[in-house]
Amino acid sequence: MNFKRTLMAGLMVLSVSAPLTSGLVCAANNTLVVADRASFKDWDPASAFSEEVRVLGNIYETLLVYNAPGSAEEFSPGLATSWESSDNGKTWAFKLRHGVKFHDGSPFNAAAVKKSIDYVKALKQGAAYVWKALDSIEVVADDTVVLKFQNPTPANLIAAGQYAAYIIAPAAVDKGHDWMMAPNAIGTGPYRLGQVEQGQQVVLERFDGYWGGWKEGQFDRVIVKVVSEASTRTQMIKNGEAGVAWDIPLDQLKVLGENPAIKVSTAPSWKNFQFLINTQKYPTDNVAFRQALQYLWDYEGVTNDILHGYGSVPKGPLPSSIWGHASVPMASYDLEKARQLLEASGVPKQDWKVSMQYISGIYANAAELFQATASQVGVEVELRPGEWGVIWDKAKKLETAPNLQSMAWWPTYPTPSDWLFSEFHTEKTTLFNLSHYSNPSFDQLIEEAAALEGSDRAQSTEKYQQAQQILAKDAPAIWYADVQQIRVSRKDIKGIEKSLNPAYEAILYYNLNR
Repeated sequence: MNFKRTLMAGLMVLSVSAPLTSGLVCAANNTLVVADRASFKDWDPASAFSEEVRVLGNIYETLLVYNAPGSAEEFSPGLATSWESSDNGKTWAFKLRHGVKFHDGSPFNAAAVKKSIDYVKALKQGAAYVWKALDSIEVVADDTVVLKFQNPTPANLIAAGQYAAYIIAPAAVDKGHDWMMAPNAIGTGPYRLGQVEQGQQVVLERFDGYWGGWKEGQFDRVIVKVVSEASTRTQMIKNGEAGVAWDIPLDQLKVLGENPAIKVSTAPSWKNFQFLINTQKYPTDNVAFRQALQYLWDYEGVTNDILHGYGSVPKGPLPSSIWGHASVPMASYDLEKARQLLEASGVPKQDWKVSMQYISGIYANAAELFQATASQVGVEVELRPGEWGVIWDKAKKLETAPNLQSMAWWPTYPTPSDWLFSEFHTEKTTLFNLSHYSNPSFDQLIEEAAALEGSDRAQSTEKYQQAQQILAKDAPAIWYADVQQIRVSRKDIKGIEKSLNPAYEAILYYNLNR
């Protein structure tokens, strides 16, 4: 996929307050309060590329919905009720749902789909690159739109993505990026954007004209409170002040789960934690030295003591629940093996020194544990904590980059290329390839695999798996945890399990009821 917003939550600050936008809204007699750490800043779904989808995913909708792994069908209808592609995967036709209205009362139709996607592509922000191969969009009928691509393209996967795939009302597109960033919003989703108070809260109001209809017990209003302190969010869910809470400290989850009034729901996610190893900076430009660092990582210690069991030791560079994942030989915690590799690397002992950048929280705890274990074989680790924006800028430049850089990753849409291309494909100008890795054989495999996604999933998978084997041998990262998706809610709130879909970061509050 993509270009990432990983670890950027600490940078997100609301800059504007907005009045209620136009649209129908009922009296709010059933309100859900949500405690969230993130303070959302990007309100244009064409450019948003981080945790703002937690809100935007309730305002806007996609043509298709990707179902959780293990479902009977890979996709469910969204704003499109049926879809088909040509044999070569270059042409895709979507039949659109009838009777859908945008929040301003205007009709949803093929012309609106075309205008929205054209706008996303022209803006060239966020994840707009997912539409790079799109040649044209044809409005065949009011309820039929045809997308034509230069190359075979998995348009079904893209159309179900959580970034760059939301359909924006024509009126919002006409008003433009700055108007949406104000913030304002016009989508087709079950909730419309209400009042936004800077750094305090976001209010979502039920849209009476929602095509899915409403049932008794669903929430008329959702108030997302911005609560930076984890202890405060924890207390809010304990005392019932919040019905849902995001980002509860992992060491608190077991205790909360034993509370008869609280539910902790978990499932595999598509998020994994890594420390990217700089392949161009001495001494980690040496592959044996990089491999040694992998064997210095206490994988079980991190998953058990730092992640408190809410993660697992990876079986490959990708989370095991994403299609295209390859189970490949991975390093394990082995000080003797690490010592042997260090000796074999030829790097003089006086140069067994590496720098390590990371943000606070889990990454800091993992880095400190690594520093302690590495010292046992004579490797000196310099810890460099910092704010993501600062350390990211440093990591992109070789002269200021560390030897190891913290990273968390989750996909724009369901594709292995989201990790493999964005993090490890050769970059002329570094963005997220913070290991500064370059391997022409690897590049070729993932380029071929991406081109086959829309026409031959089996062959695409085979090439992605071959690429992961190369990646594991070249050791441009320490892949140390596949983390679980976690939802914490009051037990009287029903339907939270429906949000445990690794394809989406958002909780769809429409699925909840009390």
